[in-house]
Amino acid sequence: MAPEGLTASRVYLYTVSFIALIVAILGAVNLIAIGIEVFVYPAPQPYPAPQYYPELPGSVAQVVVGLIVWGYHWMLLKKEQ
Repeated sequence: MAPEGLTASRVYLYTVSFIALIVAILGAVNLIAIGIEVFVYPAPQPYPAPQYYPELPGSVAQVVVGLIVWGYHWMLLKKEQ
């Protein structure tokens, strides 16, 4: 039998799920911006691309970690119901 109403654990799970989803969305927005930069404004030839896109690893990490944390907490919420 599922508990009625909002408990402290449910508030925690919803809050962490929401924050993790926001982190993943922000990372995806950064990746889209980098993709647009790559295709619209190509890097000059003498320098390697990673020098021009230092935020790429952080954006990928935001998407991956955000989706993993969101998925785990969302799964716990679905189990609880």
